[in-house]
Amino acid sequence: MKRTLLFIFLSLFLLDGCSSRRVNETLKDVESYIMERPDSALTVLDTMDRSLLKSDRLRAHHALLHAMALDKNYIDVTDDSLASVAVGYYSKKGPDKYYARSLYYLGLSYYYAQDYKEAILEFTKAEKLARGSDSLYLGMIKCFQGYTYGKTHNDIEQLDCYKASYEIFKNLDNRKLSDAAMLDLSH
Repeated sequence: MKRTLLFIFLSLFLLDGCSSRRVNETLKDVESYIMERPDSALTVLDTMDRSLLKSDRLRAHHALLHAMALDKNYIDVTDDSLASVAVGYYSKKGPDKYYARSLYYLGLSYYYAQDYKEAILEFTKAEKLARGSDSLYLGMIKCFQGYTYGKTHNDIEQLDCYKASYEIFKNLDNRKLSDAAMLDLSH
């Protein structure tokens, strides 16, 4: 009887570990193509069985990727629940790159909810972290800081953010984003 219970316990433990590895690999795979194929990424994330997200790390990674996929599919999210899950985990466990991205998406949720004070606070925290870890997101953060300052009629800060965004994207040799930043500067 003891051997049977031990076998059942070990089998369940191994199956659980295998499913967690599969989920982890799926999330890594989604992350690899989310920028180029956000619609496919969103489909995978929406249809994923959330009961398989058994660890805080998996739940945070899924939440961050889901927030990214929604944004890349031009779905404005005013609910901070996804980004908050990611912020809660990455603020304690890191890495800074994911923490900065989580703060960015939290800021976006406040921006779309028209809570510009909270948005600028989150974007500012994200900016500090992204400076050393994620130039692409630093440019995106500066861009949305500019939009937020524009909503609060702080024209000087808005212009400074747009200039910084343009310089970052230009240095990354990202023509599409640097052209978009140039358009922001021209308004």
